[in-house]
Amino acid sequence: MVGHLKAGSFMDQEKIKQTIRKMIADRDAGSSIEREKIYGAARSAFDRAVSGDPAAMMELETAIATIESSYAPRPDAPPAPVGQRGGAGQNLARMAIDVVVGALVAALVVAAALPILTRNGKAIDKLKYQYEEALPQVPVAINFLRTVAAAIVKMQKADPAGIEAKASAKYVPLQALDPQLGKQMPASLPHGSSIIVRADKDNYKILFNWTLCGAVRVEQPEMVDPVRTKADVLGCPYFGLWTPGAAKW
Repeated sequence: MVGHLKAGSFMDQEKIKQTIRKMIADRDAGSSIEREKIYGAARSAFDRAVSGDPAAMMELETAIATIESSYAPRPDAPPAPVGQRGGAGQNLARMAIDVVVGALVAALVVAAALPILTRNGKAIDKLKYQYEEALPQVPVAINFLRTVAAAIVKMQKADPAGIEAKASAKYVPLQALDPQLGKQMPASLPHGSSIIVRADKDNYKILFNWTLCGAVRVEQPEMVDPVRTKADVLGCPYFGLWTPGAAKW
């Protein structure tokens, strides 16, 4: 088995771990719940990249297990109660556990030996590149969403009937609701970025489209529109801001 191991496979697993660790650090995901969100996003994106190949997914799970184990507490083993002695039965039990663990480790090593990720390493690099490119633009997009929200609130106060007539029945492009504000879309945002709005006299929902949604799902998951995002994937169709009354729009 050892003779069939491919060095490229281990190199790609290192890329996977580096990418996920960076996402954890950028998100400051100190809790297991926060880290699991990142693991889930990575699983979904990776599943698409390798078309669900079981060996490749095992590679990813191995990397995730390695990362998560580094966060696990390592308490000292408690001393054995006075008078308790390790008999032959206990030693055999420990040996059995060691054999099972060893078999699992061997299975992971064999799976890692397959050159699946050698030819799919570009997918990992692309995912990392897209995430790093999008990350600086997330606060830019959020600040513009807040600008739009402030403008919508002004419209609601100044002309509640007018905004209901324009945007209460369905979503409309920002440019149609406020052409001047639509022209203020930050130029640094990815090509194809757009905003849609739905609002009545009391509530609003303002949504950015998909161009930054994958990064926002990692950085600000509460901003991802739950109505239009059904699958647990890295990418998503919309993210934005909304009032409680518009949450289900």
